[in-house]
Amino acid sequence: MLGRLIPEDNVLDDTDYHKNVRKLTEQPIETTDDKEFTQDEIRQIIEGLKPRKASGPDGITNEILKIVFKNIPKILTYIYNECLRSGCFTKKWKIT
Repeated sequence: MLGRLIPEDNVLDDTDYHKNVRKLTEQPIETTDDKEFTQDEIRQIIEGLKPRKASGPDGITNEILKIVFKNIPKILTYIYNECLRSGCFTKKWKIT
């Protein structure tokens, strides 16, 4: 799961989109909308996910996310915050 959520960061694999994201992450992020996710925020989102929906490109279903969060909420919250902090997103994710 960690390999999918936090893949190895390789600059050589960057698309133009990823190069732009990488450039944006080098700027200071001290704005009011760049606060870390709280465990409660992650819980609320995950609890609101519909069960039995097809997984995304990462292969992780909503049911799996719910089970993982129930068992290791601090780690899952850390993973999401690390993605936010590092600006590391897989090629398969589209950020709009």
